[in-house]
Amino acid sequence: MMRWFDAQGGHEEAKGVSPDGKVIEVPLHRHHVKLNIFRVDIGLKYQFASEWTLEANVPYETKIQEATIEEIEQITQVQREAILRNQNNHHRNETYIGLADADILLGYHTHGLLKDSDFLMARIGTTIPFGKTEEDPWKLGNNGLEHLHIQFGTGTFNPSVDLHYSLPLYNGLAMSASVRGKFPFYENNKTYRGSRELTYTAGLNYRLNDWISFQTSYLGFYQSYAYWAGELDINTGLLFSMASVGASVVTPYNIPLSVTVMFPLSQRTLYEESDAFEFGPLVSLTALYAF
Repeated sequence: MMRWFDAQGGHEEAKGVSPDGKVIEVPLHRHHVKLNIFRVDIGLKYQFASEWTLEANVPYETKIQEATIEEIEQITQVQREAILRNQNNHHRNETYIGLADADILLGYHTHGLLKDSDFLMARIGTTIPFGKTEEDPWKLGNNGLEHLHIQFGTGTFNPSVDLHYSLPLYNGLAMSASVRGKFPFYENNKTYRGSRELTYTAGLNYRLNDWISFQTSYLGFYQSYAYWAGELDINTGLLFSMASVGASVVTPYNIPLSVTVMFPLSQRTLYEESDAFEFGPLVSLTALYAF
């Protein structure tokens, strides 16, 4: 389970929507949007040989969006109504719930790559387009029609690659590093082609005893632009980094639990005027059960 708090986004705007649905000019103002995300991942891993595994993960997400208007220039009541109609076309106070794109991965692990006690896991697979996708929001918005930028998936099968390496250092202390890439290569039936993504981590793990350990790590994320009908989506294209601390305990019935808290360090959009969300802190809880 994951809870992402208070992602902030927004942009300056000078357009409204008239009572008959036409896009009109209005005084400059700002759309401010806040997004909170709650996500549950249900995963299964099957080891069918000593070094081979098959994994599947299905996410279910709740996305809570809150939108407000900030006045920059003086506006009349009629203009305010036009501004609110336009805001409701773009950003609404709503909660969106649904499946996100699933993953299926074939994994291979081995020990002794660099020294006897190290560990390498390599996985390759694809996303499965379970998540709901939207019609082109830019086209709808330009025509004064209600639309949604928030998507639960890409609508395409996207190849993915994942590498994880762990190396014991000294007396319960180990280092780890990972890299994962997702590579959309075609557009869905609504003309959307998702972003390429690269996630990389480096961290330390300290096992105090047989039932508790502590972790800290750095995470970096790169997202390329996405496209609608071949046109660049300016709200995509992102670089950000986070730091995390966490702990894992082995509970009765041999069910490990892990709690992790992540804090944003930096964020930069590739498009200068993008209104992509700035991320807040994240808390996750993971439970594992073997049978």
